[in-house]
Amino acid sequence: MKQPFDVTGTIGKISIYKVRGSDEPVVRTKGGPTKRMVKTRKSFAATRRNNSEFGGRARMTSQVMEILRSMKYLGDYNLAGPLNSLFIPIQAMDIESEHGQRNIELTKNPGLLEGFNLNRRTPFSTIITNSPEYTLSKETLTATVTFPALIPGVNFFPAGNFSSYKLMAILGVIENVFYHPGGYGNAAGNQHLDGDYVFKSSDWITITPQSQPIELECNFRLSREELLEQKGKNNYSCLLAIGIAFGAMDRGQVEMVKYVGGGKILAMG
Repeated sequence: MKQPFDVTGTIGKISIYKVRGSDEPVVRTKGGPTKRMVKTRKSFAATRRNNSEFGGRARMTSQVMEILRSMKYLGDYNLAGPLNSLFIPIQAMDIESEHGQRNIELTKNPGLLEGFNLNRRTPFSTIITNSPEYTLSKETLTATVTFPALIPGVNFFPAGNFSSYKLMAILGVIENVFYHPGGYGNAAGNQHLDGDYVFKSSDWITITPQSQPIELECNFRLSREELLEQKGKNNYSCLLAIGIAFGAMDRGQVEMVKYVGGGKILAMG
């Protein structure tokens, strides 16, 4: 729906609503087959298989979303749909299982998530143009990120006219997702999957003509042996994400500005 209309709600069989990342209302019609029809009719067999596999990818997506929760306020669009789509080619790599029961083993190609941006208006690399240096070890469950010295107008282009910024890093663990008769879950059949993670951030930093390099270190409290006991051997991947948030003065204190900044998945292992 194009402007100048600014209406949301339901009109007859039409629903009008807004989504983050779009300035224009979205219009869709109601209707379609009932849930009972989809569950029971033979003509919807393919739909049931597709829905089942979508549910498996949704469990994988929920893990990533949980890991990125601490950076969620940086994102300027809904991440769930694009993340779910990224797992389609990974699910297609399972050529042994039937359609509708294919597993999502991210460990087979974790690099597909590298470079995934939380922002469309201000991707991280348009704010800090020099890529941070990093280390990531799946063996020791540790990661370090070194952000370069930032020079405004050279390798640092703040998103907006703000006085301060904060750098952050997240190290997370994502389990592979497998099909079981009761539904998708981890290797042990548990359907409740948590995205385990460690979040670190700098203090608020005042924007100056040149800053000092900043290093953030993320270490899991669990040992690798304890993690293997929980997740199973070779059934997990490590995710390293970075972000930058901006703050403005409010009553003498720096307050974070939501949906301004940038974040991305820097590396996978």
